[in-house]
Amino acid sequence: MQSNSVGVQPNCTGCNFPKKFMPPSKNALLRYATIDECLQSKGRRWSFEELRQAVEERLDAQYGAGGGISVRTLREDLKNMRPGGATGYNAPLEVTPERGYHYTEPGYSIFNTPLTVGDLSVLHQALGTLKQLQGLGLAAGLQEVVDRLELRLSYQDEQAGRVVLQFEQTPSYQGQQWLNSLYAAVRERQALWLTYQAFQATESRREVVHPYLLKQYNGRWFLVAQRHGRTGGASVFALDRVQGVETAAESYQPSTSDPASYFKYLIGVSILPQAELLDIRLRFAQTRLPYVLTKPLHPTQQVEESAAGTLVRLQLVPTRELLTLLLSFGADVEVVDPAPLREQIKEELKRALLLNYPEVQASSVC
Repeated sequence: MQSNSVGVQPNCTGCNFPKKFMPPSKNALLRYATIDECLQSKGRRWSFEELRQAVEERLDAQYGAGGGISVRTLREDLKNMRPGGATGYNAPLEVTPERGYHYTEPGYSIFNTPLTVGDLSVLHQALGTLKQLQGLGLAAGLQEVVDRLELRLSYQDEQAGRVVLQFEQTPSYQGQQWLNSLYAAVRERQALWLTYQAFQATESRREVVHPYLLKQYNGRWFLVAQRHGRTGGASVFALDRVQGVETAAESYQPSTSDPASYFKYLIGVSILPQAELLDIRLRFAQTRLPYVLTKPLHPTQQVEESAAGTLVRLQLVPTRELLTLLLSFGADVEVVDPAPLREQIKEELKRALLLNYPEVQASSVC
């Protein structure tokens, strides 16, 4: 079945970034950084043409041949760097026949900042999270901050002659373009036509849903919503499988409970309203235990000391994501209780053994 819905494109009507300061591109940031580096050279007189050649050489080194810069572009860059310019640098940049282009303030740099490297590290990690909200229309303003910080950090490394900080890259997942529309619908309590195709489905399905919550798990975004006319609990829709979003005329059906509470005792995003809450006890290898204690598996985690050693206790509803997490520890974890969960782990490991070692007979595996 082909959907005739038209996807609602994200906008930024709620964003009030100053119009004066337009976010520069990474190419422009590299040009500004090169100009800044040149003007910090003491005792050197920089003419317009010399600055242009220096920027062109840096662009060629970064992007290969053909990364030149026009006279007009350089003039605009110099204008944008000055007080009142579009970058917001407010650089004390002047030009005189005697000194050429120079900073009037000794020691000035567009990278001057009261932040320490430690502060930048924390900010960069926070920005990695904020990058995942680009679909809410925040990308334009955030990208400028991200680019400036990344350029600042790379500039410090270049000056030191070695890499000092290497950050984990935040991948861009499919479906982020729906965040803005869905976020607005949740806040405004607006019913939606949702076109969705699950991975196992051969065709898409279009239906009315009542959105309650946007949740992120393992880097992916999910919508918690109630299917129109149905009872028995909300459903979860992965945004990377959404194909279209439209407003619906149906009256909004509010949730009868707090949607955020659905996940209080879960690892993952599987909503299982009738599932039983389990008291789980795990025994970890001594080499792995410190990692689990310093980075808890779940907010319900507690530590229990016994004659048999240290046990990690969790209050959770069993989900596929929980099994995946436990299996990721391999032979470093033992499920002590409950017995049904222990048996599930045993069967999963048995299947894995037979899959990877087909020469092993199933009858020989306990």
